[in-house]
Amino acid sequence: MTPDEADAYATYYLHNVAHTLAFGSYFLLWLAVVWGMMLRNGWASTRMRHSTIYHIHMIIALFGLSLGILHAAAQLFVPGGEIRVVDEFIPFLDRNDRIGVGAATIGMELFIAAALAVGFQKKLGFTRFRAVHSMTYGALLLEGGHGLISGSHVRHPLIWGSILLSMVSVIVLWLATTPLPARARREVAERMATRQKAVESVTIRVDPDRCARFDQCQKHAPDVFRACPDGRLAYQASVTVDNLDPVIRAVEACPARAITLGKAPSAISMAHRSFARVAPGHGRTGAANGRAAGVPRTRMSR
Repeated sequence: MTPDEADAYATYYLHNVAHTLAFGSYFLLWLAVVWGMMLRNGWASTRMRHSTIYHIHMIIALFGLSLGILHAAAQLFVPGGEIRVVDEFIPFLDRNDRIGVGAATIGMELFIAAALAVGFQKKLGFTRFRAVHSMTYGALLLEGGHGLISGSHVRHPLIWGSILLSMVSVIVLWLATTPLPARARREVAERMATRQKAVESVTIRVDPDRCARFDQCQKHAPDVFRACPDGRLAYQASVTVDNLDPVIRAVEACPARAITLGKAPSAISMAHRSFARVAPGHGRTGAANGRAAGVPRTRMSR
């Protein structure tokens, strides 16, 4: 075998390996983005635990990101390849495929930034962490555009159709979960609350297995919810219908969908995986009245 033939074989096999890694990475990252939407909107919380959904999302995202990095590295070892090291880090410098390679570079950097933000979630705060994580929607669209523009194996209708369908599905889900539908749901909830003026009070319950201590409930209803220094969440067991609007906003803002409304009033002070039930009229009832607990509590755990 001549050196030219050896280079041709190496180029052929490395291209196939690189494209296989690219398709695998794109599929896993698309699945991670869709799974993240399920996690954010609580679509699977009734069937699966919040922590289970979160860990599956993280594993899929890390595998997809790893395959994407390997795909980028494989392109550097193709004999006679046109991808340079600088093209892997700085977008739009590639001389032959400026748009396609540039889109891939930006998309991968956004995915890496979102992955690193997980380690700094507490320092960033929930709002900024969500903003960084929301960039993964655009990153996936950039990676899909890179495949459609630069992929030499994307000529088959089944392949480019699958990529295009995945991009459209992300756009549709993205638009369906923006604040506009949430605002419409809030208006419906407010109208329902107006119709229930005859009800004297509404009770509040926080599921300790789902609550992730994001403190969004305290932000929207500080008179009802209060984060304690020891990590517990104290809250009023019931509120009147006239004071229900901020509680409804807290229910909608809870990322884990851990807050539910009902009847049968009682005062509750909750710790993780357990909660204490106190007789009505005694003990601590949250941030609205900080009376000291003066009666024994009965603790129940799962």
